[in-house]
Amino acid sequence: MVKKFSAVFTVMLLIIFVLTQTVMAVVLEVDTASPEFKSDTWQNNEGNDEVFPISMAFSTTPTRGVPNDEVERFCANVQDGAADMEGEVSILNGSAVNNAVFPFKETVRIDSVTWKWNNGGRQYFFLLYTSMDGQNWTEIEITGNAVKTAVENTYDETGDLDGPGVECYVSTPAGSTDDDDVNPITFTFNQTPDAKYFKIVMFGNDGESGDMAVSHPWVSFNSLVFEGVIATEESAGPAAVDTPAADVPAPAPADNTPAPAPAPPSGDTGTIILICVLIIAAAGVVILRKKIAVK
Repeated sequence: MVKKFSAVFTVMLLIIFVLTQTVMAVVLEVDTASPEFKSDTWQNNEGNDEVFPISMAFSTTPTRGVPNDEVERFCANVQDGAADMEGEVSILNGSAVNNAVFPFKETVRIDSVTWKWNNGGRQYFFLLYTSMDGQNWTEIEITGNAVKTAVENTYDETGDLDGPGVECYVSTPAGSTDDDDVNPITFTFNQTPDAKYFKIVMFGNDGESGDMAVSHPWVSFNSLVFEGVIATEESAGPAAVDTPAADVPAPAPADNTPAPAPAPPSGDTGTIILICVLIIAAAGVVILRKKIAVK
């Protein structure tokens, strides 16, 4: 009986080890020294100590008990000409937006992003993207704590709320209307393809109107955390090499040896886990049967 328990316990330990090595997400490091770590706009009011560049997106403050004017945060604006604003907004299909770009130190796959909006009772309008080169962007489909909706108006290039309607995500309020009640909010999504850049495109917030309409140009948050996994070299595939026609080697003789079964893709975590569990479980059953047969 003791031997049977030892075999089962060994199998369980192996399963736990495989699971922790395969699926545990880690905090992904942003390359804050990169020139690509930037925002179109940011608030700069030195006279009132309201200096909130993008580097403050990683600042942390307690969830409660901190007055609004003492919260260190990143703050941006989608209204050109706004007071105390550095930089210029971007125009996306006629809508004024602020782009905040976060380059990673390594190639990653992202599972979620968490931050704390500065005003917990407000709803914010935004889109998320990833990229491998910082030029071509793929939109992320958010599955948790935000819904995609049709917004009738946005800010335009003149700073007025006369911009076109858009399809974008709107967040759920992360706290009450009190400035000292700002809770973290985590946006989840299916694990992204390999990425080196993450971009947040912001249209503004609703000014606590609650009617799914952009009506306030400022956007601010802190406590930013990206979670996911470091992409393996195999996932990216070998780099393409242009070989001159004259240097192309002759084809090798045909190899009739049966090809081994292909391994599951490294990004398919569920498949990897299932295969590992089945193999380990089968091994455990074999061990138990052998021990029983010996008896």
